[in-house]
Amino acid sequence: MKTKLMFLLIGIAALSVSAAVANNGVQSLPVIEQYGVGTSRFGNTPLFWHAYIIPTGRHPAVLVIHIGGFREGKAGPASVAQDLNAAGFNAFTIEYRLAPLHTDMPQQVMGDDGHYPEQTNDVATAIRAARAGSTAASAGKVTGKVGAVGGSAGASHAAYTAAAATLGGDMLDAAVLLSGNYDFHDPASLADVRCTPFAANVTNYVNSSVASNGGALDLASPYRRFTSASAPVFVIATNLDPMPPQQFQILTTRLKAVGAPNQTLLITEAPGPDGCTRHAFEYWDDIKIQAIAFLGRVLQ
Repeated sequence: MKTKLMFLLIGIAALSVSAAVANNGVQSLPVIEQYGVGTSRFGNTPLFWHAYIIPTGRHPAVLVIHIGGFREGKAGPASVAQDLNAAGFNAFTIEYRLAPLHTDMPQQVMGDDGHYPEQTNDVATAIRAARAGSTAASAGKVTGKVGAVGGSAGASHAAYTAAAATLGGDMLDAAVLLSGNYDFHDPASLADVRCTPFAANVTNYVNSSVASNGGALDLASPYRRFTSASAPVFVIATNLDPMPPQQFQILTTRLKAVGAPNQTLLITEAPGPDGCTRHAFEYWDDIKIQAIAFLGRVLQ
């Protein structure tokens, strides 16, 4: 009962902050700026974000990491960044290099195919930039705390960088994970062809189809990186999510086994005509109060 009351009060507080910020006209228009460079043997790819910066004071940063099967997608969704901004966070919708065919990333250097670990390296670059306030828009506006909201492939990257620091990189302080890919080598997930090409997406990203324990797909998977020292994560999915249901189960089981700080939510709803329920940012409006409260509790 006490736990339920605590979450209710947090939710009310988040709503109050959101309303106060919006009513005071603090919510900002985005500034598009380069936050870093993705390096490869083929050359450097400039990386951009859309920064939603509160003009007064210092505030925690939250990255919004887009969906797209590791191979497509643009910085966004803007509506999620706007909700976070209105709730008192500096929000950044980020680009990251994409696996082939990567047509949504026209500035990506020819020959650089965005395979693992390049995408998570780019997210780590964004974490460092947001933590330090190293761009013109963010300078002097951040607190040093960085969270993330990621959807689908973006949730995979958020999980990866919340679980542990990347090689030479940085680590999130908290993450909201919406319908993510967490175990790339799970046999049931690789065989799932209901509503999303899971196997094609992860093998294209990792550039390997080796699905054995300790093989390339397993070693690139976020689930295996979690320990009791990982950042708090809020793991969310729907009951018939296009993302194979084993992904939610595998990650939540791992978090419990290692004692990693976490909160979970499985949304039960009726499926659509394709037999699947909503995915990732499609249900953001239904869970954003809980997600914002979680981030506020950890980052503020």
